[in-house]
Amino acid sequence: MGFLTPLFLIALAGLAVPVLIHLTRQERGKPIRFPSLMFLERIPFEETARRRIRHWLLLMIRLAALAVLVAAFARPFVRGGSLAAIGGPGPEEVVILLDVSYSMELGDSWDDATGHARSVAGSLRPQDRASLIAFAETPVLLHRSVSDPARLLATLDTLRPGSLATRLAPAVKLAATTLAASALSRHRVVLISDFQRTGWQPDPDATFPGAVAVETVVVGDADAANLALTDLELRRRSEGGRERVAVEARLVNSGADEATTDVSLSIDESEVATATAVVPGGGAAPIRFDPFTLTDGFTRGEVRISEPAGAGLPADNTLSFVASPGGDLAVLVVDPLGTGESNLYLRGALGIAEDAGFTATVLTGSPSAAQLDAADVVVLNAGPFPGGDAGNRLRAFVEDGGGLLMVLGERSTVPAVHADFLPATVGAVSDAAGERRLGFVDYDHAVFEAFRGPRSGDFSQASFYRTRALAVGYGQVLARFADGAAALVEGRRGRGRVLVWATGLDRFWNNLPLQPVYLPFVHRVTRYLGGRGEAPPWYLAGSTVNLAAFAEAAGSVEIPAGAAAMEPGGGAVAVDPTTSLLRLDKRGIWEIRPPGQRPDHPLALAANVDVNESDLAKVDVEEFQSAVAGGAAAELATDDAEAILEVPEEDYEKRQSFWRYLLAAAFLLMVSETVLANRLSRDRIKEAAGGVRIRRPREAKTES
Repeated sequence: MGFLTPLFLIALAGLAVPVLIHLTRQERGKPIRFPSLMFLERIPFEETARRRIRHWLLLMIRLAALAVLVAAFARPFVRGGSLAAIGGPGPEEVVILLDVSYSMELGDSWDDATGHARSVAGSLRPQDRASLIAFAETPVLLHRSVSDPARLLATLDTLRPGSLATRLAPAVKLAATTLAASALSRHRVVLISDFQRTGWQPDPDATFPGAVAVETVVVGDADAANLALTDLELRRRSEGGRERVAVEARLVNSGADEATTDVSLSIDESEVATATAVVPGGGAAPIRFDPFTLTDGFTRGEVRISEPAGAGLPADNTLSFVASPGGDLAVLVVDPLGTGESNLYLRGALGIAEDAGFTATVLTGSPSAAQLDAADVVVLNAGPFPGGDAGNRLRAFVEDGGGLLMVLGERSTVPAVHADFLPATVGAVSDAAGERRLGFVDYDHAVFEAFRGPRSGDFSQASFYRTRALAVGYGQVLARFADGAAALVEGRRGRGRVLVWATGLDRFWNNLPLQPVYLPFVHRVTRYLGGRGEAPPWYLAGSTVNLAAFAEAAGSVEIPAGAAAMEPGGGAVAVDPTTSLLRLDKRGIWEIRPPGQRPDHPLALAANVDVNESDLAKVDVEEFQSAVAGGAAAELATDDAEAILEVPEEDYEKRQSFWRYLLAAAFLLMVSETVLANRLSRDRIKEAAGGVRIRRPREAKTES
């Protein structure tokens, strides 16, 4: 309850005046006339001033009448609770949007945000409805149009900032959709966030209708100092038959002052190296650790800085990674023409590789058993599939886990006995009337997954002049030409893989070797066939990973039966065997294993936060409001944690008009007081006229 003119309440202090007067006033006896005093004896008379209240009910009625009259002049109103419905505004649909991105962990941001949300929930009236949406990269509708504030408050107690970045536009869209389904006439949105500049991209669909009142509650300090680890890279190289890995990162200081901190590197939860970093204000510093030997698959690592408790963002103080031994892949290039122009670009691509690369050997004839034992991948470059024992050895090589790439040319033939081994039947040479281009590429496949994003590789620029027709058998088509003909077909044999490429890898049948995408394409194909696809050492938190493709890229690792995704810090997420998709919504190491089992190095993935969220610069809130709000918009500051911009107080008081009821109550109390006082007066007069009472002459008490 509130009062529009609370100064009138000072008059309540005057209620004590009648009580004090009543308790301190002395009654004087009435004089009695006697014709003569000669017959009277002088007796000492003592009177005490002790008084007590006899008619409590009468006094309470008088005081209540005065108190109600004062309250009426103070013009009371009620904002929350059941009384708020009396004469107040119509029912309202309220949507609370609460930012749960990891930047909300800064300082008191989270406490301020939840405090605002609780204030909104506590101000709801019985006829109001409220929805609660928690958002970071994607919004989640936790409660929809509920009338019980206790449910909202209970949910708010369970929420915590997560590991994801802020995205305001999707949250606005979900709030608009939620309000559109409401039948109530009044709509209001309360958006509570730190409003980072990186979290807002104007979207024409992220708007509210004109009748929606939008309140923006800004929390957090844009000038707070913060240290953030970013740009984690693993530099691999082979030394003496062992793979050595050097860990590099970058430390960014968003504060104005120079910062000094300790940085540590842990491998499988054991600290192996430490360093001290000095970062200038507003600058960055490189972090490098000495190489360590990588021996086990799915080795878990972590780079961590020591930032004072309560300072900065804890989520960007750690970078996790998972690495497995790789080493150089041994590639046998079988080319009837020997070392020359037919394999010049292929040899060049295999000879240029960062970190662990390839060891390419060119053969003119079929590889021997010893050569196959030492090889990981065999490339039949525009030559025939070997027959006889050589063909059987090659088939056994693939079935034992080797990789085979058959690059088709004019001399490419396949013996009938081995035709069913390939995933497609090789047909005649096809000369295109014009330039042919790739019309379909399966970017969900491990070979092409790295080319999915923008500026990561464009196959559409490559022109193909001659190809070989492919009749797809048991294989899977990974790429097609624009006319629908198969370009790249994959097949599985035993534990190995076979790829058939319908054209050459030189510049005679196409200009693919002249395109920037050629080198990474050759690398991806070769590593995929060798069972060493480029499994990323870490993903961004919020990424969705195909576990089946990840297991293949990690070296044809099988996902254990009944496996679940064990979350960092506890908890498990069921893995759908039909899709094998997993969303990494928490930072840290995710393990893929059956619950209850703890192998030494299970299949694991690492997730790190999006460091762009560490940029605390705020968006212009007025611009944001003008972009999304079609009606009333208001901004709340963090130092006014109890302010809730709803209907003005004057509106509530005017519509409720409690003062009218109070004046009526005061009038009834005064009438009651008059009736009761008159009755008591008549009773006292009768009592006084009823006779003289004999008192002891030594003391007399006056009563009222």
